[in-house]
Amino acid sequence: MKSSFLALLVLVLVLSCEKDSPEPSNLANRIVIPNGTKDTVLFAKSIDDKVIPIFFSFPEHATYPLPGTVVLHGSGGNWKDEDTDNDGIADKINEWQLSTQNQQWNDIFHRELIISAFPDSYSSRGTIENEGPWKNPPLQFKISATFIRNYDAYLTLDLLRKMVWSDGTEMVKPNKVALLGFSHGATAVQSTLFDTQAANDNRVWSQNYNGVQYTDEIKAPAPLPVAGGFVAGVMYYPGSFHNSYYGNPCSGTSIYRTYADFMIHLPSDDGLTDNSLCMLETVQNNNGGNPVIHHYEGTDHGFDGNNSTASNVARQRTLTFLKSKLQ
Repeated sequence: MKSSFLALLVLVLVLSCEKDSPEPSNLANRIVIPNGTKDTVLFAKSIDDKVIPIFFSFPEHATYPLPGTVVLHGSGGNWKDEDTDNDGIADKINEWQLSTQNQQWNDIFHRELIISAFPDSYSSRGTIENEGPWKNPPLQFKISATFIRNYDAYLTLDLLRKMVWSDGTEMVKPNKVALLGFSHGATAVQSTLFDTQAANDNRVWSQNYNGVQYTDEIKAPAPLPVAGGFVAGVMYYPGSFHNSYYGNPCSGTSIYRTYADFMIHLPSDDGLTDNSLCMLETVQNNNGGNPVIHHYEGTDHGFDGNNSTASNVARQRTLTFLKSKLQ
């Protein structure tokens, strides 16, 4: 990864604003990326004081600034990994090497001249995958797609907006950044796009697991940045129930709505599809962002990247939708 840790060093220097190394005024309080960098990993502190790694990738031979897309990984995590003790759960990552799925999307965005960013919401919080005990409280709260990973998404958006090349050229079109997520990451796309104006200030945020209601461990939704949020989002096979965080979408009690338009890909043979259909009805009843809905017969959870017809069609639909929002 060319210049990865050089870029990290520059981040530290810019933020420290050393007096003996004056910066041009347009670089003050910015994240300076050395010209020619293709990929880099930066570290930043999120809502829970965990410092998370974020992989950024910049198309070569392009005229900047460019649009961007933040990609939220699924339950398999952000990186290539290994199961070294044969218990069915990965326990070792190949550090800073994107998972096969993430790398495929990274290559796609390179070809389309879109900056891509891949925040890792798991490894700094103690796990590589969302498996085993991490699927339930208390560990699930540490990596929650409902009230943790949305903060990671906005943190990544903020870093993108601060980036400049070392010659001062802006890197990202600040109001042209979209969001893409898969499974647990798609659930996080939903929470990130939540229109917080739909909630009363005195609302008590909670989640229900197996009949137990939790409140003390639950954080409020991530606020919309002053500079604005994501221009749109794409969700692949999300879980849309959020353990009643927004209310029950299938009983008409949910307050959920989005502030931006989104596309959603739903497999026919996925147990999560039914609650996504309830979420879509809720969004339409609550006057949220406009959904573009695609159903795929004969497919199941995780079909992206399996080189099937459905996978290829969904990827083309995703690109067409994103490019329409990012142009």
